[in-house]
Amino acid sequence: MNVTAFENLELIPALVKQNKILLDRLNKLVPPLTTKKEVAKFLNKSESTINRYIQLGYLVEGEHFNRKNGKILVFIEEAITEFRKELDRGLAYEKVTI
Repeated sequence: MNVTAFENLELIPALVKQNKILLDRLNKLVPPLTTKKEVAKFLNKSESTINRYIQLGYLVEGEHFNRKNGKILVFIEEAITEFRKELDRGLAYEKVTI
């Protein structure tokens, strides 16, 4: 058996610690995106624009957000991040035909 394989096992705790530090830094850079206010800030839009995006079908229930208790909007972070990329590329408006 290779002795260096066991030596590498000793590196795991340090790597786990470093991973936690990096995740903490990442969480500080990327704010939570679950409320309309947070999403508006992340997209650099107003809350009324977010409402308009919902009305026009740019933001879709079940894809970009869900409703809690039938009324409260809870946005899906991964979908909002992807939506921002689409906005930046000008693709978000092309998906919906009016």
